[in-house]
Amino acid sequence: MPSPFSIIGGLFVRALLWLGVLLSIWYWQREVFALPASWLAGHAMEFFFPSWVAGVEQEGNMVVLLTRITIFAEDGRMGTLTPEVRALTYCYGPPLFLALLLASRAKGIWWKFPVGLLAMLPFQAWGISFDWLVDVAVHMANLTSSVTRFTPLHANLFGLAYQLGFLLFPTLIPFLLWVYLERGFVATVAVDGAMAGMLEKNAPANP
Repeated sequence: MPSPFSIIGGLFVRALLWLGVLLSIWYWQREVFALPASWLAGHAMEFFFPSWVAGVEQEGNMVVLLTRITIFAEDGRMGTLTPEVRALTYCYGPPLFLALLLASRAKGIWWKFPVGLLAMLPFQAWGISFDWLVDVAVHMANLTSSVTRFTPLHANLFGLAYQLGFLLFPTLIPFLLWVYLERGFVATVAVDGAMAGMLEKNAPANP
């Protein structure tokens, strides 16, 4: 029976190799991967904050929130607040998810991958939306609070949600989706690894 390292380590190595290839394709088509989450985030912002959100524009990897908030520069010039977000920061889940599927030699990738893309989409939009909200409610609070009516409590909640969207969701959600869709494989690997470990532990030492 193979050792626990060869079982889990083999999966890890295969996933890394696939991830290197898929990240190249993902970055080449970065605007395509960023578009659905940017679209959803923009519509969510327009729905929840219709009084000051005017729309969204995507410029390559950057997604710009168009607002009706007027700001004044120190030199007296007037402009409109347009916070920008680098969408790819929140959209690298697809290559990670597909790499795990390929590394585990999953069956039914043709339907599992699209399902995973749809399931990851709200979490990607979450990250983009709260990145915008942190800019508006925290970084530019002195210029925007009279329009948005955000309080310090709002700012703290937005900051917490931003941390979840930036640090946790982009890697955790693809992994959890893979574990759920490949739960049979994961259970088999866990059992085989545990049995191999027990056999190694109980094996008689060589004289």
